[in-house]
Amino acid sequence: MIKRKKGFTLLEIIVVLGVLSILLPTVFGVVYIIMQQQQRIYRLTETKKQGDLIMSYIKESISRSAVGIVNDVGVAQCVTPGVTYSNTTGEFNLTMDDSSTPNMFSFQQDTGQLLFIEQTYIPWLAIYSDSSISLNDSATVQIANFVIECQKRSADLVNVNFFPVVGFSYDATFVDATPTAQEGVVSLHYQTKVKLRQTPN
Repeated sequence: MIKRKKGFTLLEIIVVLGVLSILLPTVFGVVYIIMQQQQRIYRLTETKKQGDLIMSYIKESISRSAVGIVNDVGVAQCVTPGVTYSNTTGEFNLTMDDSSTPNMFSFQQDTGQLLFIEQTYIPWLAIYSDSSISLNDSATVQIANFVIECQKRSADLVNVNFFPVVGFSYDATFVDATPTAQEGVVSLHYQTKVKLRQTPN
């Protein structure tokens, strides 16, 4: 009785290698596409999360604390119906009270960051004390094209006095330093309006 040696023949090995050479590129291509989609979902989620947080913070700050708008020298703005006042180099200050030296806050864009700047008046020193915080992580999500403006609508016979409406918009963009960053750039545009709760005297 002749014993046959166990193992693969050369033809079987060639067939298997041929099948693998066809299947492996397809499998790797599918895996690469899945990984790209996961990366894009992560970028979109992170951008939306930070963009939404900034939107909520600005809306809450304005609706809860702002009573008026002044420029950099303290002149009240948005008091004339139909006239729009917008920010120019950080001159858009929202006042928190009606005094002659009100506490104020503003939002300013600075190298990808959106800063919340609060100015508190110190009476015994007769100066303002500034403090600021960044509303976004500029290493991951940067803010660009930030615009804030206000307008007081014209009065009519029913509503004699309208409170000013503050509108703001910005773009939140995911920042990626990898070479393939341009393939998955994620940018979201935000825009809304908030009505001031009262006007300064």
